Amino acid sequence: MQFEIHVLQSFPPANLNRDENGMPKSTVFGGRSRARISSQCQKRSVRLHYQAYSTLHTKNYASRSRSWLAELKPLIMNAGIAEELAETAAKLALKELGADEDPKNQGKTKTILFLGQTEIEAIADILIKNWAAIEPELKGKTPTFPKKDPNLAKVIEKSLATTGKPGDVALFGRMMASLPSVNVDAAVQMAHAISVNKLQQEFDFFTAVDDLSDTSDLDSNDDAGADHLGETGYNSSTYYRFTVVDTNQLAKNLGSDDQLAAITHAFAEAFIQAIPTGHQNGFAAHSLPAAVLVIVREGQPVSLVDAFEDPIAPTHNKSLLANALFRLDEHFAELIKMYGSQSIKFKGIVTRTQLAQQLNHLAEVEQPSIEELLKNAISATYLEKATSGN
Repeated sequence: MQFEIHVLQSFPPANLNRDENGMPKSTVFGGRSRARISSQCQKRSVRLHYQAYSTLHTKNYASRSRSWLAELKPLIMNAGIAEELAETAAKLALKELGADEDPKNQGKTKTILFLGQTEIEAIADILIKNWAAIEPELKGKTPTFPKKDPNLAKVIEKSLATTGKPGDVALFGRMMASLPSVNVDAAVQMAHAISVNKLQQEFDFFTAVDDLSDTSDLDSNDDAGADHLGETGYNSSTYYRFTVVDTNQLAKNLGSDDQLAAITHAFAEAFIQAIPTGHQNGFAAHSLPAAVLVIVREGQPVSLVDAFEDPIAPTHNKSLLANALFRLDEHFAELIKMYGSQSIKFKGIVTRTQLAQQLNHLAEVEQPSIEELLKNAISATYLEKATSGN
């Protein structure tokens, strides 16, 4: 089952996602320049929102870090193992995951590992249970893990490969080049957000003045103004955002159905409400979506981005958002006419009151709130599936 979320969201002047030159990212769609927010940028903001505001147990959270040694070592020491030996064992365990210690940054690894706290705890438990076999190998000239009885590298690898994954890892996937068996196929696909309107890039020229400078004795040729000059690129755009959760892949990654509904709900809330942090101190562009459409379907997920192949513009009696929502509604109906609706198991939409009159084909599935929308969509995805015995 595919759990699709389609969002229309306007931002005032902002630079939410910068390119290598510090300018807001952009692209060309329908032959016209559009503002863009990358999928990577959105995923990070969604993951941080998911961790900060969901009510899920912390076992569902994971982190990308080079600092796992500081997390793993104390867990080993809790079993009464000496600090020096615990640190050596922890370094060897992380090395088995393809993360050698960085000689330039003691305590950190050369590569980032995407792990959950439960996975780190599982590694510590393996080391503690096998300590009698491990300890003699650590006291030699070149510390190592025993190669057999047990083969610690294989035991750790099997633990990460076969146990249920933290929610973050189950949703967004994981790749470890040195341990392919530990890789996780992402359950989430996320499109780059693009503006429904044609991009108009702008620049903010700014100055910084020395508050403590004495300008009373400066002659007319001196610069009594700014001590620093600069400019920041920005734009104001209305975006179409799209993501989909493959619920079958999510269930496979988690290893059980216990948290399926809760994790899907938490992700959906985070995707709807999370806002990238780029340049927010200077722009404070904290605006929530004006329209959210959720579609649950079997088979191939479908983006509605083609609704905006021709850029949207405000008209004399309709705002840009109103015209965008009208176009989304019309495009959805055209796809149903062409391909049918047999695959759709649920559809629902929430929009601001002043925009609701733009709905025609989706008016009959309008929901009173985001809370009700997600509740009904989750029910259609999981409860009906359970009832049917699939």
